[in-house]
Amino acid sequence: MCYAIPGKLVEIKKSIGIVDYFGEKKNVLIDYSNVKIGDYVYAQGGVLVSVISEREALEILETWKELFFELKRTDEKLARIETIPASKNLLSILQKVNLNKALKREELHSLLALSGKNDLRLMYETANNIRQKTHGNACCVHGILEFSNVCESNCFYCGIRKEKTLQRYRMSIKEIIDTARYAVKELGFKALVLQSGEDNWYTIEKLEKIVRAVRKLGILVFLSIGLRDKPTYKRLYEAGARAALLRFETSNANTFKTLRPGTTLEERLEIIRYIKDLGFVLATGFIAGLPGETSEDVINNILLAKSLKPEMYSFGPFIPAQGTPLENQSLLHKDAMLKIIALSRLTDKDSNILVTTAFETLDAKAKREGLLAGANSLMINITPKKYRDFYSIYDKRINIDLQKNVKETIALLHSLGRAPTDLGI
Repeated sequence: MCYAIPGKLVEIKKSIGIVDYFGEKKNVLIDYSNVKIGDYVYAQGGVLVSVISEREALEILETWKELFFELKRTDEKLARIETIPASKNLLSILQKVNLNKALKREELHSLLALSGKNDLRLMYETANNIRQKTHGNACCVHGILEFSNVCESNCFYCGIRKEKTLQRYRMSIKEIIDTARYAVKELGFKALVLQSGEDNWYTIEKLEKIVRAVRKLGILVFLSIGLRDKPTYKRLYEAGARAALLRFETSNANTFKTLRPGTTLEERLEIIRYIKDLGFVLATGFIAGLPGETSEDVINNILLAKSLKPEMYSFGPFIPAQGTPLENQSLLHKDAMLKIIALSRLTDKDSNILVTTAFETLDAKAKREGLLAGANSLMINITPKKYRDFYSIYDKRINIDLQKNVKETIALLHSLGRAPTDLGI
């Protein structure tokens, strides 16, 4: 079983419900007909997605009862801030954070420039402590299904860009639905990200059919299909999709224009804002470490992400791909990504922050270290094995057997004291 447990719906206020998990309460958007107070429900990404019978729910909760509080104690222990020597400037900045005072731009630059072992450790521990105080030990795990590596765009940084020679694939509608059904029925996923290149072979009619079928499985349908027009996103929302991942890539308009020929940053931001206004749970962010990126760019990236008011932050390191214009660029250091995660938590305490699979590629310990630097969400690749290697958006992607990946991820979350309650809204 994957990382999700039911909770009891104890209150309804218009479109918002309150779900109780062993005494912990989370606010969720009610997106399910015929639900009533007293029902046991599943929620993902702050959205109530299905109802479960009381008998089945109580059986599941009985198996989690002792473990739930054990995990809570573990998380509280790991979220403590140890007393270690650190620079006065860092202590002063972190004191402002603890007093809920907004950080100045120069202070963000100071945090980004940290290099001392103790200073970095204290920043990460503080970010993790804030995560624990704000969200408790809740952590969500979404599955991601990469259903097509065909792309009509020529982004310089992407390994599936239109002009690159590689083996292309498109999963059929039946394959997509069957894969989703397996992930839900056999592995227990309650949220799936449907991801592809910008592939217009999947017409709005095809996408609607996929979304309606996957939504009927009783899960949160998450879209990651790139820069589609407004009518497409509107119709897919009406079909049952309730979350969308669309990064702005970089806040630097000139860099954006150079690396994404034929598009502009403002066009992308317009779609991101439209998605948010439609009611989608929004996940957005940027690619860290693009060529020519400055510390000012990084700060602007974080502040732009915050200004978009996403429900989830998604930051991925730039990893070069063979056969692209940027194949000879250097890799970002792991600490640069950890700083971005921590800085985002310090800047926006209420944020939900994803540890991306790209970050995991940088270092075997990245998943654990990211979660201990303020992150509280993960994704597991459920793409069928015969296609997985061909979704080569960057080189050296991790390709772990699905069953093994689920098992190892749950073991990691247990070791960190993270519980499968919804993050709420």
